[in-house]
Amino acid sequence: MLFASMRPSGTASTHTGSRRPACTRRLLSASVAALLTTSLLGLATQASGAAPQPAPAAAGHDPVIMIPGMTGTPANMNPMKSNLQTNGWPANRLFTWTDSSNMTQDLAKAAQQLSAKVDQVRSQTGADKVVLATWSASTLAARYYIKNLDGADKVSQYVGFAGPQHGTTNNGCQWYVSCQQFASPNTPFLKALNNPSEVPSNDKIDYLTIRSTADYNATPVDTAMLAGADENYLMSGPMAPNHFLIISNATALAKMRSFITAHEND
Repeated sequence: MLFASMRPSGTASTHTGSRRPACTRRLLSASVAALLTTSLLGLATQASGAAPQPAPAAAGHDPVIMIPGMTGTPANMNPMKSNLQTNGWPANRLFTWTDSSNMTQDLAKAAQQLSAKVDQVRSQTGADKVVLATWSASTLAARYYIKNLDGADKVSQYVGFAGPQHGTTNNGCQWYVSCQQFASPNTPFLKALNNPSEVPSNDKIDYLTIRSTADYNATPVDTAMLAGADENYLMSGPMAPNHFLIISNATALAKMRSFITAHEND
C-alpha cells in the first residue's frame, strides 16, 4: 500500500450502486472569465450612467484532499495531483496529506487528524466542503471521519481507491495497528464502521469506489466495494493496474474526474 508510478491505462467496466436524493452544495471560487466579465460590465455601466451590477459567481471545484495508504507519503499522490491540475483544477485547491503515523497506527486517530486537516483546508480556501480522494488504508480513516466525527457536513464527495473496506486476505502486515483493524471482515473496527451503512451520510455525500482485478493487496477484489455507493467502478483486463499503480492510472483518474464533475451540482 505504498508507491505509485505511471503506466498505460487498463480497460474498465462499471457497476452502479443505488442512487439517492441530490443535495445542494455551494461551490465557491471564481474563474478568470467571471472576473473579466465583471470588469467589462463595470465599464459598460459607467459609460451609460447606470449603477454597476455584480456578475454572478462562477462555479468551481471543491478542494481535493488526496491521502495515501499505509506507509505511504503525500508524494505518492503527486501523479494524481498533477493529473487534476492538468485537467483544470486550480493548484490552490489541491492538497496532499497523511498522518497517524502514515496510516500505520489507529485509523480512528488518523480520522481525528483528518478532521483538523479538513478544517484547515476549508479555512484556507473559503470552501464549505472538500472532496476526499483516498487510497488503501486511508479509505477507512476517511469513512470513520465522516461517520463518527464532523465529516458529514464538510465532505461533498468520497473517492476510495483500492480500499480494504471489508478486510483483506493479504494481511501479513499485522505488526501495524491499522493492518490489524482491517485484517478480516469481522474485526471490531470494520464491523462498527460498516454497520448499519457502508456509506454514512449518503444523503449529503457522493461515493465512488475504484477497484481492479489485478489488485493483490486489497483482496478479494470486491472488498473495495461499498454497498450503497453511487458507483463502484471495476477495472479489468490485461492492462488493469495493480494496487500501487491504480492511483496514477489514466483510466482510473479519468473516472474520478468525471465522477466529481458530474456530481458537483447535486
